[in-house]
Amino acid sequence: MAYNLHIFRGTDRIDGADDPITAEELLSIDGVEEFSRPPITDPRTGLKMSVSMDNMYIYGEALFMLEDGMITVACRNEDVPDVMRPLAEALGAVIQGDEGEYY
Repeated sequence: MAYNLHIFRGTDRIDGADDPITAEELLSIDGVEEFSRPPITDPRTGLKMSVSMDNMYIYGEALFMLEDGMITVACRNEDVPDVMRPLAEALGAVIQGDEGEYY
């Protein structure tokens, strides 16, 4: 089971974002990029297939999702809050874990 961290502007992630984060705002921050996978080519037919990930982004090595004005990132190790902190600060947002704790 994954443990997630949520970055948002508000008082509690359950209440939702008071001031939603937008994709445009997110992409204006240095180091944030849209996540894209290169197309895969079927060697038999030459057909290229690609996977669309409309709301997925990368910051450093962290892959995260933007949904309903909040960022959600899977916390696979203990330094994820430190990795995401500069992004949260640039957005004027807070980081909250699934159990309600703030980072």
